[in-house]
This record gives sequence, structure tokens and C-alpha cells, in this order.
Amino acid sequence: MAQSRTVGPENSAGTVIPKATRYLCAGVYLDREFREMVIRRVYNDSHHMVAPSYGFDLVPVVAHAWRAWRLDTIGSALVIIVLLGSLAWAPAAATVAAALFALCWSATVAVRNALIAVPLKAKERADRFFHRARWGSESRDLAVHLRALKLACVSSGVLVLAVPMISSATGVPLVSLLQQAAIMGMSVVLVVCGCAAARRHALHQTAKGRLPAPDSRRYRTIDEQQRHTFVIYSRPAKKEPAPGDFRDILAFDDSHKPFVGAGRLIHRWNPPLNIHLLQFGEGSMAAREFDPLPFQAHELVAYLKKEMRRLDGQDDATSLPGFGMSDRIYVAEADVDGRRDWLQGERAEHEIEDIIDRPFDRFHHFLEIRSSVSGELVTTVFLRITVKGRALSLDFAACALTRTPDEYHVLDEYGEDGPTALLRAAVRALVELPADIMQAWRLFRVPSVLLGACRARRTRIHYPKRGVKIGPKLSVREEKRVSWESAQLDRTLISDHVKLIEDRLLKAATDFLREHKVDISEFEERATSIINTGIMNFGESINVNNSAVGANAMRLDLPESFGQSSGGHA
Repeated sequence: MAQSRTVGPENSAGTVIPKATRYLCAGVYLDREFREMVIRRVYNDSHHMVAPSYGFDLVPVVAHAWRAWRLDTIGSALVIIVLLGSLAWAPAAATVAAALFALCWSATVAVRNALIAVPLKAKERADRFFHRARWGSESRDLAVHLRALKLACVSSGVLVLAVPMISSATGVPLVSLLQQAAIMGMSVVLVVCGCAAARRHALHQTAKGRLPAPDSRRYRTIDEQQRHTFVIYSRPAKKEPAPGDFRDILAFDDSHKPFVGAGRLIHRWNPPLNIHLLQFGEGSMAAREFDPLPFQAHELVAYLKKEMRRLDGQDDATSLPGFGMSDRIYVAEADVDGRRDWLQGERAEHEIEDIIDRPFDRFHHFLEIRSSVSGELVTTVFLRITVKGRALSLDFAACALTRTPDEYHVLDEYGEDGPTALLRAAVRALVELPADIMQAWRLFRVPSVLLGACRARRTRIHYPKRGVKIGPKLSVREEKRVSWESAQLDRTLISDHVKLIEDRLLKAATDFLREHKVDISEFEERATSIINTGIMNFGESINVNNSAVGANAMRLDLPESFGQSSGGHA
């Protein structure tokens, strides 16, 4: 398997780290839901295979997810311990401290809403004075923020009055009560700031390329499965569109594509390119057919590999950035039987060639060719070559992974490193403390997470169990990618790489057929048609609004809520 070249800093071993790996490692610190998904549905799920990794390494992402989870869990546990200890030591002072924290939070909410509501209120007054039309959305936004501002001000006033009332009810002097509350508050502040600084420091390690290299049975299994030659995919469930629902009929759905983890299916030859293997000359088809056939399918695959490797090994315009090439063998989840020795270890070259030459087997071989721009934008081309019915069949598909979310790129931005970044992280943690305390119920899930991690040490996909499927359930990289509609200029880069690979494959196949004395006139005609057609199918959905279809025209009415959410003139 050819290794792809990626851009980014180097780790201690001198290996270049893909940008997507660093950004996903940062994401597990910044996104709690993403972190828990990685732990629960990747590390702890040993009943299913791990999806192939394209343009990133999954092992450091999982390791950082566990590190972030430990820091978050320890921080939450320490805060709860301090609060419960304070409540047991001095209940009145603990109540006052809680009231003061709630007061700070209410004041923060009031300031945030005031910064939005005051300009909107001023604009409303100006619109009324000049008799200007107003958008309904502006009036609704103003009402929402004014309501939140009033509630925050009222709650702040109640909390201010609560402190002397607690002092009067308990008989403890106000000064002494405030001193005890200050001690408790400082303890909570130190714990929260210390944990926030530790999380931010760990986050900075990803920016410097200091990724962990864990060595355990589960991590080795994840690494083996993400690079494995065999990929298990799920066939789509048979689902008929609702009668008269043209949106379902016209929508493009690639959620059940066989190329797990490769991203969105953007281009495919439909139907595949098929040509009869005939000799040069005149006469009937039967007279011109080869007997025996001039080549086997694996020989053409080997030739294409040799020609495509010319795109690798250079750092200039003669090569593709982030080039990689490998064999992938796909098998449907329903076709996995009790004998699963093929899931353990790598297959020998002659075994892969045997699979290539068996077109009607449950195993489907694809030649996989990858390119990556800036370490994030990954384009993957899949080509299946079969010889059947005395004809050559080429099945071509292209998938694309768009960039990771922009919020995961925070460490590449200016001023997001150093002591000031740690200080800002501590301040944000204090602001978010009330919300984090409300999330303390997550501590009850700690035993189940740890139990799942212990159970995951044993790889269970090798042991058949009735009714249990072992195909991948999700791809971390596919879950965290910007939408195809937001790719914008990246689409041009993707289509350019797809066409470069497509053209080279067709021309190399033409040369191979010519060397084996095959009449290539039909092949050249169809190949030229494919090249000139360009990439037309990007998997876009076709939207038909307020239109009629067919002789007995039926209008596709829009939802009643359409147009109301966008606002209107008052």
C-alpha cells in the first residue's frame, strides 16, 4: 500500500502529521459530543469494524479523546467534591457562594443580551420616527432579547437580596458569611481554572504535533482495521418513496454507498464502461473473439498500478499532492459468514490477484487512488476491473471528503497559543461553570464508559454471533466534515483531481489493450466520450418548488412554515 504524503508538523519520530489528524484531535477537546462519540462508538465498540481512514490517523484522535475525557471527568468530579464539602462544612456560606456564582452568571447573560437588544431598540425607535418599514424577524429578535434581559435583571436583583436574607435567617454575621463564601469560591475558581489550563495545554500539544503513540491491544486493533485491505459495507434497505412525494424521488442519497469513510459520492460511470475483447480485422464477432483471452483482469490492474505510480514521488507539478494507492476489497455485511480468517492479517499478492480474476464472487476488488490537498481535502477514486462474458468491464467511482469544521482550526489562528490563551480558557471556564455544573449528571455514566473500555480489549468481530453484523457504523472523518454545499471553490480542486486520475487511467488502459492486440476502436470512442463529458453528477438534490409534473399536473406545495421563518415587513 502506498503511503500518502501529507502536510503538517512532525512528531518526535519525524513523521509528518496530517492536518486532519491534528484538527480532529483538537476537536475532541473543543466538542464534548464529538469526544463521547469517539469513545463510545469507536473505542468501546469492538463488535464492529473500524471504517477506513482517509487523510488522517484515527489512533491519535481516540487517544486524545480519552485524555480529554479524563481531564473533563476529573475537573467535574473535583468541582462537585468541593461544592459538597463546602455544603457539609458551612451550609449557609456554601449557599451564599452559590448565589454569588449565580449572580455572576445572570450578570453575564444580562450584558450579552443588552449588547444585542439596545441597538435593536434604537433601530426600532428610529424606524418609527422616520416611518420606515421593519422586518418581522427584527421585531421578534428584539422581543426575545428583551425578555432574556428582563429575566436576567430580575434574577440578579433576587440574588443580591438573598445574601443578607441568608445572613439574617442563619444568625451568622454578614462579613463572616462573605469571608467563608469567598474561601469556598476561591477553591472552586482554582479547581476550575486549573482544569481549564490543563485541557488547554493538552490542546496545544496537538498544534505542535505532539500526538500520543499508545500501545495497547485495542489501539493496535483500531490501527490494523483502519488500514485493512478488506472493507465491510451495508447494503441499503429496500425503501420505496411515498406516492406523490417527488422530493424523495428526486433526492440523491449516498448514505449507503459501499465506499465507507471515503466521503460523498460525487461521480460514477453509470453504467460501467464495457467493451468486447475482439481482435483487429473484419468479420463477425464470433470470428474475432480471442480464444483464449489475451490477458487476465489482475494483469491490467498491475499495469495501471505501474502507470499511476508515476504521479507519486515528486514534489512538483508532475505529481499529485498527497498521492496514495492501495487495493481495497469490499464485501457486503450480509455476505460475511462464520469463516473470517480473511479479516486477520494482510492478504498475499496472489490471493488478491485470485479475487480480482473472480468477478462473480462475494469479494469485490477496487483499485483505490487517493490525492489530498492541504492535508484535509481528500479525493478518492475507485476502479473495479473485471473480465466477464468475454468482455472488459470498468466500474469507476469518485468520492470526496471536504474540510473539517472551522472551529477545530482554532490553534492555527493568531494569538491562540501561549499564557494569554491559557488565561482566556480559564476565564471562559468560569463563565461556563453554571452550565457545567448542570452537566454533572454525566458523572453517573463514568462506570459504564470504563466498563465498555474494559470489554473492548477483546476483538469480537472474529467470533460469529447469530444476528450480529460487524460492518462499520460510522466514520469519524465523515461525521466531521463541512457540507458539500459549503465546499465552494474546493469543488473545482476535487473535480480537477478526479479528471486527472480518470484521464490517466483511461489512457493507460488504452495502451495496455493495444499491447495485447485488442481492437480498441470501441474503447477509444467511449473513453473520449467520458473525457469530454466531464463531471456532471455531483450528487446534488433537485429542488422542485411550486411546480407541476406530468399530464395530470399536481402542484408540489411548500410547507406552511416556509416564508414565515425568514421574516417580513411589519
